[in-house]
Amino acid sequence: MDLVCRCIIAALLSPEPDGIDRGCRITVVLEGPPDPPLSVEFDGAGMDRAPEGEVEAAEMLVAAMAGRAPRGVSATREDFGQSVRRHSREGFSLYYLHEDGEDFSKSEFGEKAAFVLGDQKGIDPKGERCLDSMGAKRVSLGPHPYLASHCITIVRGMVP
Repeated sequence: MDLVCRCIIAALLSPEPDGIDRGCRITVVLEGPPDPPLSVEFDGAGMDRAPEGEVEAAEMLVAAMAGRAPRGVSATREDFGQSVRRHSREGFSLYYLHEDGEDFSKSEFGEKAAFVLGDQKGIDPKGERCLDSMGAKRVSLGPHPYLASHCITIVRGMVP
């Protein structure tokens, strides 16, 4: 849970006066127990404010999981593949952060870019096949592994 919360904060926090990146969405796909699958989306455009710490992010996530999602947060019964396909239908170009991908700094990104990353174990083979079938481009931040929340921070600093 702490990994997920750090990723939510890294994606949404901004130096803007209200502290939130209104142009950012982060979707967290939960496929483990107790009641999978569940996709929880945090849409900066609709939120009152970004969570300022892990506890607040966890409270927002748990509220969404319990059907009491705060403004700008929604929960749906989507698995990983369904979530990826929905983003593609919405016009997002898909980029899979992968250590064996093309050099991120030399890559060009579409105007609507969706970056997909896994946890410390990565994305399972079924999820990778889904991404490959959707034409997701594999891009790498370099030869060293990074925490998922750090990957988000790096991407945000490199993509306009």
